[in-house]
This record gives sequence, C-alpha cells and structure tokens, in this order.
Amino acid sequence: MMLLRSPASRTSRSCSHGLLRSIASKSQIGSQQLRGGATGFIAQRYRCTNAFPLNSPIGFPRNTATGYSTGALRNGRRYASTAPPTDENVNTDQKDAVYGVIDKIEQNEMEMAELMDELNMLDDYWEALNLDGPELDHAFSETIGHRNQETLEARVQEARQVFGDTLPDGLLNATELRLYTQLYGEPIIRQEELGLELEENETSLDVLYREDGQGGWEPVDLEQAESEDEPPLVYDMEADLVEDESIAMQRTREVAEQLGGEIMLEQFEEEANPDDAPRLHPLTVEGKFSTNPSTVFLPRDTVTGPISVILSDYSNKHIAEVAHRTFGGARLPHSTTTPPPRAQMPQLPIPLDASQRHMTEMEANAYLAALYPGMYTSVLSTLVEVRKRLGAEWLRGLIAKEDGPHILDASAGGAGVLAWRDVIRAEWELMSPDHPKTSPCPVGRSTVVTGSDALQMRASMMLENTSFLPRLPDYVHIRAKPTLDDERAPPKRKQYDIIVAPHSLLRIDEEFLRKEHVENLWNLLNPDGGVLILLEKGHQKGFEAIAGAREMLLKRLISSPGSTEYTNFTESPIEDSQIEKEPGMIVAPCTNHERCPMFNTPGHSKGRKDYCHFQQRYIRPPFLQRILGAKDRNHEDVKFSYIAVQRGVDLRETKGIVQGPEATEAAFAGYEDLLGTPAEDMEASNETVSSQAETGEQAKPENFHTLSLPRIVYPPMKRRGHVIFDMCTPAGKIERWTVPRSYSRRAYKDARKSNWGDLWALGAKTRIARSLRLGDKHGEGKKERLARRAALKAELAEEGELEEQSEGSDWPEVPIPQRKKGQTIPSWKKHVDKKKVRQASKKHAAAKVAQDDFLI
Repeated sequence: MMLLRSPASRTSRSCSHGLLRSIASKSQIGSQQLRGGATGFIAQRYRCTNAFPLNSPIGFPRNTATGYSTGALRNGRRYASTAPPTDENVNTDQKDAVYGVIDKIEQNEMEMAELMDELNMLDDYWEALNLDGPELDHAFSETIGHRNQETLEARVQEARQVFGDTLPDGLLNATELRLYTQLYGEPIIRQEELGLELEENETSLDVLYREDGQGGWEPVDLEQAESEDEPPLVYDMEADLVEDESIAMQRTREVAEQLGGEIMLEQFEEEANPDDAPRLHPLTVEGKFSTNPSTVFLPRDTVTGPISVILSDYSNKHIAEVAHRTFGGARLPHSTTTPPPRAQMPQLPIPLDASQRHMTEMEANAYLAALYPGMYTSVLSTLVEVRKRLGAEWLRGLIAKEDGPHILDASAGGAGVLAWRDVIRAEWELMSPDHPKTSPCPVGRSTVVTGSDALQMRASMMLENTSFLPRLPDYVHIRAKPTLDDERAPPKRKQYDIIVAPHSLLRIDEEFLRKEHVENLWNLLNPDGGVLILLEKGHQKGFEAIAGAREMLLKRLISSPGSTEYTNFTESPIEDSQIEKEPGMIVAPCTNHERCPMFNTPGHSKGRKDYCHFQQRYIRPPFLQRILGAKDRNHEDVKFSYIAVQRGVDLRETKGIVQGPEATEAAFAGYEDLLGTPAEDMEASNETVSSQAETGEQAKPENFHTLSLPRIVYPPMKRRGHVIFDMCTPAGKIERWTVPRSYSRRAYKDARKSNWGDLWALGAKTRIARSLRLGDKHGEGKKERLARRAALKAELAEEGELEEQSEGSDWPEVPIPQRKKGQTIPSWKKHVDKKKVRQASKKHAAAKVAQDDFLI
C-alpha cells in the first residue's frame, strides 16, 4: 500500500529524533536515567505527535498492559472505526485490520523494550526500538481515516487548545481541518520555515550557526566567535555604579531643564542618593502600632471557614434580613462598624450581647457573620500592641507555664479567643521554627462567656478545649476574708492571665454599675501579671466609657507614685477606710498615668469633637460582603477606643521606665542617635536619659523604653516639606509637634512613613499646645443650640417690629434682606448680615438687662 507523505508526516521524524536526543541520546543514555523503564520510554515516544512541541499535551496515551489506545477501548473491547475513510477503496474492515496491525507492532515494541531493560541491553542496543520513526496512527489517519470519531474530535480540540486560531501548516489533514472549521471557524494557517535541519548522520549539537548574507546559514567555530566579540570592559572599582534613570525621573529632569531649575523631589531622593542605612530607624519600627501586614486577613482555617460552614445551612437572604433589623440598617451602623459623623447616627451599644440569655438561631448566625470579623480584628490589633510593649519575654513566659496561659473572653463570644490563639501560634513559630506544622500549639486553657445555647453551640464548633460560662462570676459582692458569722476561708477565685472584654461597658447605662463591672474583671485577673483589655467603638460615647474605666482604675486599684492609697468613704468610720492599691500599670495606649487630657469631666459631654481612638483595616469575608451588599470595596476600617492594663507588675519600677515631663522633654529632643552615639554626646543632647557607660562607648540607657514615648493620637498631617503630629505626651498633655525636612533627614523620612497610633522616638523641631474641643457636660448640644438661636432670632424680629412703631426707640435697625427666588447671595454677604444681627442682639440684650435693673 502506497502512503502519501505530507509535510506534517515529514516533520514527525524530526520530532521523534528531537525527543530521543532530549531524553536519551546515544552518548548519555544509562540505567540511572531510565528510572521509568522502557515502558515510560515508549509512552513518551507515542505521545510525541508530529509538528507539536515536545511538552505539548496533544497525543493519546497508551494502555501499558495491552498497548492499545485508551480512546479505542470501551468496556474491555475495541470499537470499530466510525470516521469515514478518505480513500473510497478502503472500507471499515480494512481500516480496523490496519489499526490492529499497528497495535500489534506497538505492543511488540513494548515487550521488546521491557526485555531489553531486564537484560540491561538498552545502553548498547537502543536503536533497535525504532523510536526515531514516524507515528503510525497519524500517518495512516491521513490516508484511511482515524480510528473513530472520538479520536478525530480529540485531536482537533487539543490543536485548538494549544495553537488557538493560528495553526502551523501541515498540522491537520483535510478531514481534521474540515471538522476544525465546523467547530471553530476558518483557521489561520502559518507558514513555518524549517531551518538548520540536521542530517541523519550528524550527531554533534555543539555547532553555532550564523547568517551568511545570502539567505542561508553557515557554521561558526566557537573559538572564532569568541575572538570576534567586543573587547572586554575595564571597570573602575572605585567608581560608583551608574543606575538607569527611570521614566518618571527622566520626565521630571526634562521639565526641570526647560524651567531652568533642578530636581528636588523627595520621592526620588532614595533612588538618587542610595545609602546603606536601614529603611526605618529601629526605634521607629519598635514603636509601630499596626499589625504586620497592616491589613488583617482573617484566617480561613480558624475563622472564615468554620463560620461559612455554619451559615451554609441557612438562607443568605434570611441572615441579611435579621442582621439589618438587629444592627440598625443595611450598613449595620450598630455593629462593630462606626458610621462617620456626617451620618448623624445615634451612638448606641451593640444590641446583641454574648452573655444575654435568649438569642434565636438566626440572631446567633447574625452575631457570627456581622460581629465576629470586627471583634476579631480589633482584639488582634490590641493584643499585638500589648505584646510589643511588654516584650516577647512576657508572652513566652505564659507559653512556658505548666498548663499554658488562661484566657477569658468576657463579651466577644469566642472571637477574642481566636485572636489570642493566632498571637500564640505566631510566637510559637518564632520560638521553634523547625517544629512540624501539624504539631499542636500550646494555646493553654480558654473560657468564653455565652449566655444562649444557640451561640454556645456555634462557638464550640470553632473552639476546641474551651469552657463556656453562662455569666461572669461576681467577685465584688462576696466576702474576701472570714467574718464573725462565718470563719471558713473565702471561696477560691478563678484567675486568668488574659481577659478581653470588648463592647461590654457601653451597654451598661449606670456609671456605678460600669465601675463594678470593671472592678469585677480586675478581681478575675491573675495578681501576678494578668492583663485586662477593655474595648469600645471608636466614637465619643465609646471613648468616654473607656476613659471612665481608666479613671476608676487609676483612682481605686492601680498604685502610682504619690497615689498608693484610696479612701473609701462608704466603709465604717470605726474601721480603717484607707485601702492600699495594688501594683500595676497601663500598657497601652497611654504612656502616662495622669488624668486623661481628653476627659475633663466624667460622663457624657455634649458637643465633643476630640476623643482618643484608633483604627485597624481588615478584609471582609464573603458572608459579610453579602450581608452588606458591597460590590466595590472588600475592606473596612474598624475604629475603636481601648485600654490595656497589667495587674501585679509595674514596669516603671522593675525596668526604670521614666514618664512625666522629663520623658516628654527627652522624647522631644529625640533618640535618633541612641543606638550609635557616645555617652557624652547623648548626655549633652538629653540630660534626663543618661548612660553610665564610659566615655567613647556606645551604649543604650537602661531606663529607656517605648512606654516613655509620646503616641500619635490622630492621623499625621503630611505637608510639603514637613509633617505635623498630634501627640499625647508622657506628661499627659496633647501637643502638636512639627518635624520639617531641615530638622533631620532620618526623622523626616520616618515621619513620612509614620501612621496613626505609632509611638514617636525621633523628636521634633517645634511643639505647641493643641486646643481641644471637649464639649460641655452641662451645656447644650447641636440641636439645643440651633433651637435657641432660632427662638432668639424670632424674639428679636418680633421686638424689632414693636419698637419700630414706637417713637424714640433705641433699637438699632438691622435690615435683613429677604432672598428672592433664584437670587444667589455671596457667602461673605451672609456672614456680614449674621454678624450685624449678633451685634444688635447683644446690644439689645445688654440694654434690656440694664433697664430691668433700673426698674428693680
């Protein structure tokens, strides 16, 4: 039978030859390289289809047991070909007979290769396998048709996947092209030039070719090619490397040259003047507030994954409706989200509380979906800050305890425990980096307060080895020592190393009940270094609740220099009413133990504009996105006010931390040269923080600590050439510090990278006291103020009309132009008219008061 050899079939020989050379050449083939045996050798040869790349997926794998194509086997037998033959003289029986012979040939080659592999003859007689010949399936399919329709369609589909609309010439035969056109349209045939085809007798591949100028190629000797290269460059080792100019810098330089100026752009300063200095000062890095990375990605394994599984049994529409109805609307303003002031939303506490007794199934689902992400993020941010301020020794000491750290989640429903375990897990990985990932982490014991069974069942699915309490134990109203009536020892109290109580104060209306709640949490702390974290929403009332708890802790419980006792006037005068305070300190965010400068009077102050709060960005999980209906933004900045205190340990005494005016003056001078300056220079620049090292030594003062630094309480104002900070200083004052470029290159650079909530250690050039808008507790709010002004304006207008009718009236005429329809009054004219009305009202009020006094 004569077989026509098309261009595609002619290239099959080169494809097989290239496969053979790339896998097992005559000089390189060996037993170690043939780990897969001869079977894999043959399978690779059959997968190499003509004109396809060596790594192309086109080709049909064979059955290693029988040698038949998997496409031709159905339920243990081979089906007859269904593709119409291209030659009318070839019928189906002849075609099946031809492919049957091909299968026998391939099976014989398989068996022969296996026998040669067993006899270790592949190294010497690999040519007997005839791997360099054409693929018989494709060669015969061009003349007698394909095995079946499935083989034809598979080949066309794979050609489409590899080459798309542009096909190499000769890749598909007439039948395959016809089917390709029916399925995908007319293809674009690309003519390929086969250059540098090696002859069969050529075995050397180390030949370099180049164009001969006449459209052909000529071999080039390697030694000659090396001699024709350019001469080697002689580098000046003392000269600086020339850096490529970026497109932005090139454009800026061109504009500067046209204007006759020079480039003075701070964003190109580091590129133009590279140095070996670190990116940020070590103390700037140590004072950072945010997590790393700055955006929190809720872990899928412990948080978002389990919650998604729990919510999958319920309708998304029903969960969204319950969440909207419970948390105040579509944007959930009464959840952990803090609406902007322009929204004019009432500042209400979160309606759902973890300790409430009755909670439906859907309310528990809404609690997980709407509150868990924000609570987890805010608690994680505060825990990271506490770990930074107390150091790794504190956390590793808790991990090294016999039964691990004990944590109490008082009001987060388990989100606080999840955040704490992630912090523990990160520290554990730092302690033992070589431990297997599947090994357990010593997270210690956890306790969660959940009042309802619905929330408890859901939280237990995410928290292992966790105890659940229906309510907090009351340690305020129980006896702390034996009495005359009961000489037994007091009951043993539970003690926890970490207590997180987010959003637990604002829901308590009475101030005295809030103080009892904080005191009860303080009694639950471990007296040997337990840490309490209180957290509320980042608005005025949330800050006032946290500031009130801070004031109570400093007044009654935490001992400070000059304030070691507390007088309890409710005790019997017969007994000693002086109560000695315990050692303790504020860990974050305050770096002072003075009265809060933003909390002048207890309770709520109307008209408050300034309050201490912070924010943390996190990526919303998909279930929260569906509840909010958000389609354009997947992140949220949760704002919160918080305080973290430690009981039983005062680092101001153990580590000599300096706070107060002295620490403020030292921080204003800056610690930029602290880590690399001789002791004499350090004492000259900072008299309050000195070093005991000898002259010439580079040392760090023992009493330096980040808790002696001021904290940035508002977003930095980064202007051109300077940065403005609003600081809460260690002296308990709010001041505005300015760091210009002329002050220090390092300080200015770090100031540009600073963020809200960071501790600042590099000083400033100027500082002034910042005026605060704290409102007035007994004053009036915005509504009352507008109502009063409207009533006064109406009264003045009425009295002005009466006095205009009487003769000799001393009421000054203040014409107020009436605005006509469509008329636009300039803003300056409005201000002038309002000023005239205010002046006239003041004169009239003064005259009326004088007249009343005269009549009396």
